[in-house]
Amino acid sequence: MYNKNLRILSGMALAAGVLLGLAGCGGMPSKSIQTEEIIVPDVDDTTAEYDAQGQKQETESAQTGSEDNQEDSAGLGEAEVVNAEKFGNPKEVLDGMSITSNVEVIKTEEDELQIEFELENVGLCTFAAGKGEEFILPGETFVDSTKIEWTASTADGESVSPYMRVNEGGDMFMIDWAYHGYCFAIYGKSPQNTSDRDMAGKIALAIIYNLSGAE
Repeated sequence: MYNKNLRILSGMALAAGVLLGLAGCGGMPSKSIQTEEIIVPDVDDTTAEYDAQGQKQETESAQTGSEDNQEDSAGLGEAEVVNAEKFGNPKEVLDGMSITSNVEVIKTEEDELQIEFELENVGLCTFAAGKGEEFILPGETFVDSTKIEWTASTADGESVSPYMRVNEGGDMFMIDWAYHGYCFAIYGKSPQNTSDRDMAGKIALAIIYNLSGAE
């Protein structure tokens, strides 16, 4: 009888131990799930930070695009001025001639334009145009006795007479003319070979040929 009771007590103790073990094993997934719940917010925070950086980059790209559009608008404005018929499309003429190079627009305004370029065998020259009846180069006096005159026709069939003169020192030439309230000039250092400066006359004739619609 005693042995029978002892076996019953031992069996109950063993069963209790098994139940406690199962209870302990059942608690393990709960801890694992809690650990995963702690990790998930970290992933969300990283994603949010990435999204914020992406939005920042998109904003910067949009701002850069806006600045590029503004620069393009400014470029179009300049292009409209330098290719205006009232100025004779001077940049287009200079870019298209084999005797000129390094064409650079220096000044552009609605009624004023200045372009620098290199003329073959002459060097740096300047084309200038603006409101007025006569072009004056400050500090220089050009001698009328050195005048060489041509006759040119505009796009509208009107006659214009550009002429070239040399300054008192003989080291600078200027070709100038007027058309519909605007004055024009091409000037630069006079080369030793005077036939080289005559190439500037060809540029003047080409620009005059494009003149049209000046006020």
